Amino acid sequence: MYLILTIKLCMVFAALRVLNYFVRLKILSFNKDFMVMNYRPTATNITLQKKKDKWCPGSIWVISKGRYTSFDLSRIWEGVKKKTVMEYNISELARYLLNPNPIQIKKKLVGCEIHYRTPFYKVKEKIRKILPQKLHGLLKDNQIPVEVLKSDWETDKSPGKNDNFEFHLNKITELLRPYNPIIKSLNKIDPSKVFDVVGTCEDIGGHPSYLNIPGSVKDKLNYIRTNISKDVGVILEKAYITDGLFEMKGFNFKSYDKNKSYRLIRFSINDKSKACVLDSDNKVEFWIDDIKLVQYMQLFDQIIKIDPKLNNSLSLCTAGKAEPLKLLFSKPLEIDYSEAHLPEVYKGVFERLNIGTNKKDIVKSVLNNSQVGISFNYVPQSSYDEKKLFVNFSVMHNFRALEPIKDDLPQVYSEIDKIASVTEAGKFYLLESFKGYKNDK
Repeated sequence: MYLILTIKLCMVFAALRVLNYFVRLKILSFNKDFMVMNYRPTATNITLQKKKDKWCPGSIWVISKGRYTSFDLSRIWEGVKKKTVMEYNISELARYLLNPNPIQIKKKLVGCEIHYRTPFYKVKEKIRKILPQKLHGLLKDNQIPVEVLKSDWETDKSPGKNDNFEFHLNKITELLRPYNPIIKSLNKIDPSKVFDVVGTCEDIGGHPSYLNIPGSVKDKLNYIRTNISKDVGVILEKAYITDGLFEMKGFNFKSYDKNKSYRLIRFSINDKSKACVLDSDNKVEFWIDDIKLVQYMQLFDQIIKIDPKLNNSLSLCTAGKAEPLKLLFSKPLEIDYSEAHLPEVYKGVFERLNIGTNKKDIVKSVLNNSQVGISFNYVPQSSYDEKKLFVNFSVMHNFRALEPIKDDLPQVYSEIDKIASVTEAGKFYLLESFKGYKNDK
């Protein structure tokens, strides 16, 4: 009797200890997430982050520091006798961002453009065949405005609770498809009067893309009817779109391997910088047309190391908990700090050094120059909330912009110097970091 009672008491105490462990674990996990979401860069926590990077190489990296190495350039560039290049290791992510080859991404087909043939085009074509080439201009075509059709039906606004729910939702959507206004409009179109049909697509951020549909006009109209408001494959020329903007949806973050690396070499020919990525046989896999792209990679790697908030956002993607959308480098930003708050990184320095608030204007006067913004857009995968577009925005500041305060505030200059990191792209430090989401409602 006493033995059974003793055993039961031991089991109860053991269960309480396990419960206490998980409660503490949950609290620690919550506190950790809360700290990340409310992170503000200061000189102290940026220094700690640097130390952490040395202890634990980040799960996400972009490009290594450059190093001079021996390489016979005549193997890839005929007539060049140079034997030394600057070599970098780049990650799978950097290789994707730099690659000039086309990529395919998923976007929602939201509508189409109907391009109509000009009136009497068949008659005019027959007459043109008879007339001399010089007289073809006499038969001018009266252009018909392009008809733009766009669906306002919202589908897949929030993820399904489970497979059964999603199955029934899709079934209902298909049953209602014939009542979609855009399909009704398509059914009224005479294919013989149409020259071309071009699909229009958007992602959750509202970024548009055109979709070239193969086949005849009838095939194209049927494709729109079948796939309207559905995700379709869109071919983009490459990951780099324009002016510092990269498409991130084409990269498979889930299969990202931090231990995988590729070789990038950089060299100069006739005072012009050249760069390329090599394959395993030391042959050129692809050339990098704009050397500025390498500098973007260096800035990206730099900000990942010093901004825990951005690092956390990227980690959500590698864990399959978020879908990446866009990466944008903005320069210049023109954020006016003369009328705004003093960034936290400077507040901490002022407090530790007991510097009066009257010195704020001296610092603010130099913060408006040499800013670089890096924004990363993504959509967290949530089973209990509708999909929202999150934006992680980091503001980097070029350390050279602080030269005017070097004499008046040497201690402040010295403290910021400690947290600034140097790459070939320049010497930068994290000025501010923001995180929020776009809510259309």
